[in-house]
Amino acid sequence: MVKAKRKESHKSAKPAKRPEIKAPSGSKVIRWQAPDYYTFERSPYWSLGVGVIAIVLSLILIYTENYFPVIIIILAVIVTFQVAHEHPKTQDFALDEGGILSRNNFIPHDEIKSFWIAKHGTKSILYFEPINRAKATIVIPLGNQNPTEVRNFLLQSLPEKLEYGEMLSEKLMRIFRL
Repeated sequence: MVKAKRKESHKSAKPAKRPEIKAPSGSKVIRWQAPDYYTFERSPYWSLGVGVIAIVLSLILIYTENYFPVIIIILAVIVTFQVAHEHPKTQDFALDEGGILSRNNFIPHDEIKSFWIAKHGTKSILYFEPINRAKATIVIPLGNQNPTEVRNFLLQSLPEKLEYGEMLSEKLMRIFRL
């Protein structure tokens, strides 16, 4: 009988709340919303080009009797088209004196080694280099948020890497319009 009550109470448990930055009174918090990632305009010929390249590579591989890479090319084309036609979700971002709220994850400043802001055209991207090298660089689109305001705020608690720019992976995604 006790076990049955435990199961019922477990089911009625409230879902976990989203992490939130709650700044002490008087401290500054910068909040903004931006797309999860930036998308790029593609001409109608983009899909045609990807398809032609995939077909040519597949025919060459079939001619040389390398069938396994053909399967990989077909899967890569399917994934590329799905990702290319997906629209980003709007995410909440925030900065305060204690850390960063990015995509519902709070990252304290003591886990961040440095930051930099890269611009491409009218789009600005905020990057954070984590102290732990096993973790990936944190990429945050700034959307309509003023990059100078974000930079000045972050300089109070983190060093800036001036020599860094847009990451190679971001450049490749921009070049290939992914």
